[in-house]
Amino acid sequence: MGTVNSLQTTFQVVIMTCCAVGIIVNVFILVIGYLDWATRKKLPNCYMIVSCLSSSRLLLQGTVLYSTLCQGTRHWNVLRVQSALLVLSSTACLWFAACLSAFYCAKIATFTQRHFLLMKLRISGMVPYLLLGSMLVSLISSVPFIWTDFSVHLCNSTRSSVKNTTSDSTVGNISYFKVFIVYLTWMTIPLLFFTASSTLLIASLWRHTKQMRRNMTGFKDLSTQVHSNAIKTLISFLVLYFCSFVDEILLGIPSCLTRNRWKHSICSFIAAVCPSIHSILLIFFNVRLKQTFKGILLSMRCHGGKACS
Repeated sequence: MGTVNSLQTTFQVVIMTCCAVGIIVNVFILVIGYLDWATRKKLPNCYMIVSCLSSSRLLLQGTVLYSTLCQGTRHWNVLRVQSALLVLSSTACLWFAACLSAFYCAKIATFTQRHFLLMKLRISGMVPYLLLGSMLVSLISSVPFIWTDFSVHLCNSTRSSVKNTTSDSTVGNISYFKVFIVYLTWMTIPLLFFTASSTLLIASLWRHTKQMRRNMTGFKDLSTQVHSNAIKTLISFLVLYFCSFVDEILLGIPSCLTRNRWKHSICSFIAAVCPSIHSILLIFFNVRLKQTFKGILLSMRCHGGKACS
């Protein structure tokens, strides 16, 4: 029993650490975006999408951090608000990530089909509407969870539904299973968009890289290396996205069907780690963010007393 409690405590510390790292990274991205907007009075489409993605991840990791610190709560009103925030932030993360993938695909991929060329021309003007639509879908997905009956979602040690855990009313107006099925449907749509756009972009980069390698004269071309690194980054994005998607499904499965404590800990760990890693990769994938981050590190080294050049 002591070993189990030690593992649970270790999990909580790791989750809180990952959430803290993710919050710091996303605040950094938002600050850089704000400084760019303040300087130019206009935020580029790419930074606009990344800023929305970072904002949703701040909300997600903040909610995960709160739920980890207050893991023992069974107050129904708190659970409903917490669930609604988790659904809002996680759904927004998936949709904004899909928008970012579609934007990169339209801007970078080199396909010559008519419909793709039309999308390439129109994608910049579509970005504000895509972001607004993503936010509306996320809000619509989260609202039903405020009136959901969570009595089937939480279970006691006998693996039966919790009905009288608090003095609050435990019965909502909407069945949890019905809401979860609708939520799962809403989540599948950005998954399809993300997978399609990322696969097209990877295929385009791979084809372009092979063509450049054929034209090389025996030494490694810098642009070829850049394309290869982009492919690796996009593949890692796909893996992280799928992990986040599966995590949301597992987190939504009623606790009666799984081991409640371990399911919550593992899902919270994935929800904390995947967005943090993806945000860090975004910094190194984006030239502006990468240069600023390197400048901050260099400044810290200088203030630390090391030689600067």
